[in-house]
Amino acid sequence: MSELVELRPRQPLAIVLRVAIVAAVLAAILLVEVTSRRGVSWRLITFTYQANVLAAAYYAWALFSPRAESRAGLRGAVVLYVVVAGVIWNLYLTDKSMGYTVANTVLHVVVPTLALADWLAVGRSQGHVRWWQPFAWLVYPFAYLLLALVVLNHAGRRAPYYFLDPASVGMLGVTVNVGVLAAGFLALGYVLAAAGRATVRFR
Repeated sequence: MSELVELRPRQPLAIVLRVAIVAAVLAAILLVEVTSRRGVSWRLITFTYQANVLAAAYYAWALFSPRAESRAGLRGAVVLYVVVAGVIWNLYLTDKSMGYTVANTVLHVVVPTLALADWLAVGRSQGHVRWWQPFAWLVYPFAYLLLALVVLNHAGRRAPYYFLDPASVGMLGVTVNVGVLAAGFLALGYVLAAAGRATVRFR
């Protein structure tokens, strides 16, 4: 119990970062809802929006509960998902999704940066990631892959990312891209885990 109390994010930096993440995600979603012709609901099929909603939910929980802070695996997964979404969008998708609009900048740049800062600077749970957890963090991306390839295609909607769309890059291209993405997720997961341990050790 003492460990859980210690992990409660009472320090001002934790509160500032986590309130900022939750507020940023909610503001971006509201902005898209009121300014986009189709609203925000159709965008929730994208990995970016799902990852950001997950991040907002986790950090809102962490503001009030020491139990959330102690869940190193869940915390690391949230950081990994928003960081990967941001990296991929900035490298490959800016010219395919209206560029650096306010909402895009918030979800693909601001939130990943804040989440990474929280991971490196707040609490001690990031030092307790187990060796197998980066593999477990692949479960949700693979579930999303099934959604993109099977559910959406059979529902008459293309996968929301061209590199996961057989009609755009072919099945061989999709297969190669999935392998590259899986390796990238795993490698970045271990980098985050190592960085988390290092920041705790040297603090």
